Formats: sequence, structure tokens, C-alpha cells
Amino acid sequence: MKFRIIFIITVVFSLSACSSNKQTKILENVSADSSATLKYAKWFSIDYYPDYKCVSVISPWTENKIINKYYLVNDSSISTPSDGYKIKIPIRKLAVNSCSHLGFISILKESESVIGICSKERIYDPVILKRCSENKCTDIGDAFAINYEKTLLLQPEAVMVSTFNQTDNHVERIRDAKIPVIDNVEWMESYILGRAEWIKFIAAFYNKEQFADSVFNEVCLNYENLKSIAKVVKNRPNILPGLSFKGTWYMPGGNSFMGRLFFDAGGNYKFSDDTTSTSLPISFEVALKYFKNCDIWLGVDANSFEELKAADNRLCMFKPYRTKNVYNNNKRTTPTGGNDFWESALARPDILLQDLIIAMHPELLPGQSCFYIKKLE
Repeated sequence: MKFRIIFIITVVFSLSACSSNKQTKILENVSADSSATLKYAKWFSIDYYPDYKCVSVISPWTENKIINKYYLVNDSSISTPSDGYKIKIPIRKLAVNSCSHLGFISILKESESVIGICSKERIYDPVILKRCSENKCTDIGDAFAINYEKTLLLQPEAVMVSTFNQTDNHVERIRDAKIPVIDNVEWMESYILGRAEWIKFIAAFYNKEQFADSVFNEVCLNYENLKSIAKVVKNRPNILPGLSFKGTWYMPGGNSFMGRLFFDAGGNYKFSDDTTSTSLPISFEVALKYFKNCDIWLGVDANSFEELKAADNRLCMFKPYRTKNVYNNNKRTTPTGGNDFWESALARPDILLQDLIIAMHPELLPGQSCFYIKKLE
């Protein structure tokens, strides 16, 4: 009798496993009804199935590799394939490790869903800061060293992280705790409108794709209109970007989003023909050789000419320092170091483009003032 019971139990479990495997195979062979239309973004896709949607994050580093899949369901009882996370949406409790995600979340009007952030002192979003002051949102540590214990105590429905081409042991611990980790590689898009299109990625987790589409379409329309205004300029000022750091000047590659933004704004950039989509490290001496007589200096990490000179007395040799034509990205900041340039500007490149046109060609947009960037005094 004992052996008969064991046999029956074994058979039941075997049949159950076979049924489960069969169901998984069926789910994985189902074709999507439709897919999201993406104009510029390369590193994610959204496919719509009868009972769920699949959001895939594509690797920018390894060809044809999917970093992760997210099966988004309105009902937790819905079965999904086993090769990704199942997440019930809309998300109501989200932790994020990058301030760049907050700009998109804010535009989607979902800041109330954020219960965990990294480095509160670096946050600009007033709604998030208010939530922190009311103990509704918790600082979970540094972006590259997320506090595992604090994160678990929050019991988030998911944690969104900026993903790099290397393993983050802190994030892996969160994965091991069975908390869905949403990989975000928006920062790897080379075109700024590609970065802005990641609003569609985040919107999928809130069931707000239609709203995201309307926002993005408006951003694109504004951007293209501004670009056409700047296209007619005859004189393109020579641009000096950024600032040296410990003897090295990290300049945007010609195919990076900033490099292309300079061109769209009607500027002339020394490395515009370069095909690099990341930074170009050059020595101070090389920077001085090629950029000494530039017309405008953009994106300095200083709030005054005195501060700039104090950082390195040699910076006084650049023409824009002498002509007082230097801009930083610090018009919208907090006393602790939060900067909206690294939050909402990524989602609103049309406004950022307008700022650069105002700085380089004020005659094209008379009476307009900059939103993100500020001229040094």
C-alpha cells in the first residue's frame, strides 16, 4: 500500500511537470499580436500578446543578445514564459538607482510610485524630495553599491537599474532575493532622441504607452522644428565642451548624443566627424592645441570664472574665458547637488536643443531664455 501511494504521488508530479513544461513550450511559441513602433531607440522592444506584453532589453555590447525579458500582466494568475520576470502592472512600488530614470517617471506623472532612490542629495525632482521628507521614499545607498537590506525592507515590486557591461554584485543579491530587476540601458543610445524614446519603455510598466507616445511625438516635432531653424545659419561657432579632470579632458565623440546635439544646434565641433559614440579622452595640451581659439565653451563644471580659474589657472588661456562666453549646466540645481540637467533634460532634448541655440544663435530665438544651461558671471 505504501509503495502504491508513493507511485501515485510520483506519477501525479510527473504529469504535473510534463503539463507545466508543455504549457511553457506553448507560451514560448505564441506569436505577438503587435509590437511597439520605435523611431530611434535601439536597445529595447515591446511585444504585445493576448494576455501579456513582453518588454525585452537588448544588449548594446553583444550582438543578438537579450539582457532580460519582462512579462507584464494585469493579473498575477496569468501564465507567462519562464525565460523572464513576470511583473504585475501598473507598478505601484518601484526603487530606482539613477536620477536619469526620474525625469521619465515624472513626465508620466508616476513619481508617487517611487519608494526608493540612490543618493538623495543628487536628486532634483521636488516631488521625490518631498516624499523623502515625508518618509515615503527611502535612500537605498550609492548607485554602484545599493544597500541590500534597505532595499529588501521596502518590498519593492521591482528595482530599476542602469546596467553596464559588467556584473554588479549588489544588484545580483537583489536578483537572488527574487525581486525583479529592470535593466535600463538608455544611456547607451547614441542619438538623444533615442534616449528620449525610453519614455515608452518605462511607460509600459505603468500601462501608459499611449500617453508616452503623445509626449514623445511632441518632443520629436519640437526638436525637428528647432533643428530646421538652426540649419540655416551661415556662421557656426566653434565649440569647446566640458572640462579637464585630473589632466584628462573627456570630450564627447562625434557620434555621441552631445556631439550630434552640437551640430543640430548650429555649432561646429572639432570631433563632429568622429564615429565614436562614447567619450574621447585627450590631454590638456591637445585640448589647448585644438580648442584654444573656440568661440563658446559649454558644459563647464563651475559656477563662476573665479571658480574656473581656481580649478586650473591654465584655463584662462582659452578664448571663451577671456570673452566671457562660458556656460554650465547648472541653472536648475539644489543646494545639495541635485541637477535637473541629469533628470528631465534627457527626456526633453527639445528644450535642451533650444538652450544651445539660444547660447550660440540668440538672434534665432529672440526674447527666449535658457532653461537648463547658464552663462557664467
